[in-house]
Amino acid sequence: FMHFASRMLKPEPKERGTAPAMIVFCAFDQQWELIEAARKHGFAHYINLVFRKKSSPSVLKANMRIVGNAEYGLVLYRGKLPKFNNRGRMVMNVMEWTRELGAPKVHPTQKPIPLLESLIDLFTDPGDVVIDPCAGSGSTLVAAANLGRQPFGFEIDRRFVKAFNEQMVGAVTEGLPL
Repeated sequence: FMHFASRMLKPEPKERGTAPAMIVFCAFDQQWELIEAARKHGFAHYINLVFRKKSSPSVLKANMRIVGNAEYGLVLYRGKLPKFNNRGRMVMNVMEWTRELGAPKVHPTQKPIPLLESLIDLFTDPGDVVIDPCAGSGSTLVAAANLGRQPFGFEIDRRFVKAFNEQMVGAVTEGLPL
């Protein structure tokens, strides 16, 4: 995966503030393993991300006193800091997990389109290419298309491709909020 991703990412430009980056969602305990794998494939630097949810699927475990309500991610980049379209605002590494109401659920680890749109808006410009090599539900592709980016995705599980084509594409063509 890292080899594939490193080859798909465009070369690092000479100009500052325009370098590409890769975002990987992961479990907390997967972060160091991914950082080490990324370094072996040319991604020398990272920024960790924490996405704070308003609730947790762990609340059903009544005997627990502390429940997890966070998702984690990594921004991986080569040498120069990646492009940030922050419009003069500070970008914090802890972000709110934006919920989607009424969006079709296609994949068990599906990310909300508004959250993906905010990340895509932050790291890319209109017309840029957004690649999701593990597309799952296709929500990254929908988010990228919504923002005028060129989305490309790959998914090996035909069930998710079929569900994406039936549910997500159908929702977009029907004008449902995504």
